[in-house]
Amino acid sequence: MKIALEFEIDVRNSLYLLEEQGADVSALKARLEALEKKVARPRRGSSVGWQRLAADTLRAVDAKRTPEPSELRAILRSRPRQRVDRYTCRLPRAVLADKVSGGWHGRVAGCILGKPVECLMKHHDSRAQLKRILQESGEYPISDFISRATMVPYWKREGTLPQWFAAGRGNDSLREYIRFAPADDDLNYTVLALDFLSARGARFTPDQVLDNWHGRLPFHAVATAEKLAYRNRAMGLAYPATATFLNPYCEWIGAQIRADAYGYAAPGRPQEAAAMAWADAAASHVKNGIYGALWVAAAIAAAYVETDPHTIVLRGLEQVPHKCRFTEHMLATLAAARSNADDFEKTFEDIESRLGHYHCVHAVNNACVVAAALVHGRRDFGRTISIAVMGGLDTDCNGATAGSIAGVMLGGRAIPARWKRPFRNTLHTSIVGRGEVKITALVRQTLELIGRLGR
Repeated sequence: MKIALEFEIDVRNSLYLLEEQGADVSALKARLEALEKKVARPRRGSSVGWQRLAADTLRAVDAKRTPEPSELRAILRSRPRQRVDRYTCRLPRAVLADKVSGGWHGRVAGCILGKPVECLMKHHDSRAQLKRILQESGEYPISDFISRATMVPYWKREGTLPQWFAAGRGNDSLREYIRFAPADDDLNYTVLALDFLSARGARFTPDQVLDNWHGRLPFHAVATAEKLAYRNRAMGLAYPATATFLNPYCEWIGAQIRADAYGYAAPGRPQEAAAMAWADAAASHVKNGIYGALWVAAAIAAAYVETDPHTIVLRGLEQVPHKCRFTEHMLATLAAARSNADDFEKTFEDIESRLGHYHCVHAVNNACVVAAALVHGRRDFGRTISIAVMGGLDTDCNGATAGSIAGVMLGGRAIPARWKRPFRNTLHTSIVGRGEVKITALVRQTLELIGRLGR
């Protein structure tokens, strides 16, 4: 405990984590609210009351146990018995290339579509806020990249109009200014994982993932669970402590947004894709934070073969424990989407009724938004990514994941040019030694990797 108190403890998000896991934290939350009013932030490090609250919160985190495994062998044992671990069909080279292209272009388009409105997460009702500003600009429902007509009035009303925008520099993720895909963590991690697989192959450890981050990602380019895992590894900690030491973000969306390259690299092999995603996710996440990554990678691997979005979501879930919060809420979302036909808003209301108390960047609620978008998208790429973004919460992450899965399912040629042309085949990254890359080069690199790993 003495070691723990040498670090700043995110009490509020630690209580979020406990509450999401089913713990009664009402007494601790009442103490937190009282201390926040009484003790100014600069004085909290020396406040006895604050130190006691932090210590009690850590004890509660340590004591809370849920029957949801994080270790790979335990996850494998807890999957449903009936599942597809590997498809026997072999895709023609041209089909494979088109699907890889669809995955990369789809991820880029979905990410940049959601990037300008990610800031609405600060509102508890981010979906309602997003709908309101889109309606005010006449752009609801979404059918194109977000425009300045939507964002400028919102920024002015919130008092957050960026100085650089007011000075005329524009915004690389707004429709009027897109000339390339700007750097984003959702895209950084996909490129980083592709490079990592190209260098090391399919067998690696969580610690090796973090060591790769240290060499390729500046510390300012990582956040929340990734930042803490990065720090924990730099302190000399190893898996699983890198994910668990003072990390209240360990079930958030971070690992879920890092998993796509593992699915790209394992066409038709959901179990293999999920195993690679586990080694990445376990570096920084536990339980449902890991399951989100397994689901994404497995769903993408299945999307090379399957053509029905509902089936693809289920194939991904087959690599996740069949008794966990992630599976429970994803299945409930699929049922709601099926019964609600074209009314995606009704499905989002169902998700909110079940998961409205979850943090806005938790893995479970955001994965449910993606699942709803895939089903309601009806194999229409633009509709799919637009619905994913209109679901609110972590809009760029959800747009990227939905675009990636739909892109592999449909293939690059099926993605309308208006979702690809603005980027001029160019993606910017914050990765050391990478900088600007061509999307077609990433497609070629992925195809080479697939050939080496075995089709």
